[in-house]
Amino acid sequence: MPVKGVKQTPEHIAKRVAKQLGKKRTIEVRKEMSEARKNFLKNGGKSYWLGKKRSIETKNKLSLATKKQWLNGKFGRGNKSQSWRGGVTPIHKIIRNSKEYKLWKKVVLERDNYTCIWCGEKNGILEADHIKPFSIYPELRFAIDNGRTLCHECHTKTNTYGNKYNQRIL
Repeated sequence: MPVKGVKQTPEHIAKRVAKQLGKKRTIEVRKEMSEARKNFLKNGGKSYWLGKKRSIETKNKLSLATKKQWLNGKFGRGNKSQSWRGGVTPIHKIIRNSKEYKLWKKVVLERDNYTCIWCGEKNGILEADHIKPFSIYPELRFAIDNGRTLCHECHTKTNTYGNKYNQRIL
C-alpha cells in the first residue's frame, strides 16, 4: 500500500500493479467499486470535491502542494513542462506566428480595403490568401503582390485552400 505523503518510484508502482494482476476480487469489493463508479457517473463524472467546502488548512495544503509542483518543474512552460517534446514546432507554424507574416497579412488586407476581392464582402471573416501556395513558393511568402483578401467562404473555394493543392498534384 502506498504511504501517504511518500512519493512512489515507478518501480514501486509497477510492483504494486503486478501484484494485483490476475487476482480475483471478492464480491463485496466488486460491489463497492461498482457503487463508487455509479456515484461518480451520477455526479456527471465530476470530482467528489465539486461543490463541497474545504477548510482553510486543506486549502493551504493544496496551495503548498501546487507551489512545490511548480518548483519541481511538473508545471511550467517550455522545457519545464511535462508536455515538452524538445522544441518540435513545425516551421510553417513558426513562420505564420512571426512578425513578418502578420505584417504581410495586415498590408494585404489594407491594400484591398478590408474587402473580399471576389464577392465584395466587408463584414465577414476576412483572410489574406496566397495566390501561389505558401508551401510550394517559399520565396513568395512575404511578397505583397502574391496576396489577396478573401472572405472565408471564397477562400475555401480556391483550389489552393487547405490540402487541395497537394492532393491535386498527386
